[in-house]
Amino acid sequence: MKMRHLLVCGFCLLNWAQPVFAQDLADTLIARLGQVHARQKPFHETRTLAVLKAPIESSGVLIYRAPGYLQKMTEQPHAESLIINGDSVTISRNHAAPQSVDIARVPALRLLADTLRAPLDGDIALLRRYYHITAEEKGDDWSIYLTPVSDKVAELAKSVTLTGQNNAILRIVLVQANGDTQTMTIDP
Repeated sequence: MKMRHLLVCGFCLLNWAQPVFAQDLADTLIARLGQVHARQKPFHETRTLAVLKAPIESSGVLIYRAPGYLQKMTEQPHAESLIINGDSVTISRNHAAPQSVDIARVPALRLLADTLRAPLDGDIALLRRYYHITAEEKGDDWSIYLTPVSDKVAELAKSVTLTGQNNAILRIVLVQANGDTQTMTIDP
């Protein structure tokens, strides 16, 4: 009887501690990502939109420099540059004159910029402003799951999943509130 009581107490303790371990793991993984101060990697992106019959495919190069500079240079199917630097997003298409937007004025753009940059900056506190965070790790492979903390965030993003190895993000899946999906695969 005593052994059974100990097993039940141990099981309850394990279930209570599990979210803490997942949170600690998320902290560790985000901190690990933040240790790399510069990255430049090829990417491939697939966007699935409900209004289109076929997905939109693109590819190019991602460039990151700490803190907070992220550039997405799309090469295919056409040239496009998206630069997130501080509170500014600059976009140029087909070598046209760049257009800049202050992300403080566009909440959806702020959310996207923070969601992409915070993990690379190692800024778990910023991610927690927007998302509940859980994580799992199997050997060198890991996954971080972000779900909205508020209805305001849920109006823009349903979920974000980051997967990777060691200190590198290899895949980002963003599911928008309307069900449209953006999947970016990043070369190791």
